[in-house]
Amino acid sequence: MPSGGFASSINASLAQADASNARSDAREAKSETELLRHDVDRLLMITEALWTFLKKEHGYSDEELANAVNGIDLRDGRLDGRAEQPQASPCPNCGKINSARRSLCIYCGQPLPVTLFAS
Repeated sequence: MPSGGFASSINASLAQADASNARSDAREAKSETELLRHDVDRLLMITEALWTFLKKEHGYSDEELANAVNGIDLRDGRLDGRAEQPQASPCPNCGKINSARRSLCIYCGQPLPVTLFAS
């Protein structure tokens, strides 16, 4: 077999392996997407159930909920259906700036205030 044929054979094998890996990655991404969709659907049902309780037990209105949601949306100055991204903040112990996603200060190791709704 000429060397060009050998290189072609290797390239074809590599292409088949790449295609197989791509199919596997696509199946995994589809499975993860389906799991996320299920989680979102479940959270929507739970949220609706909680809202139903709040309306019934405390007399809140749909308009009050819509206003509260819009207020949260507008915290970053844009009505875009997205919550404000958590901002870096100083450590209460040493004063150095830390990411909002951290639970401990990277400088002094002290616990940082908990932000319940940080993404």
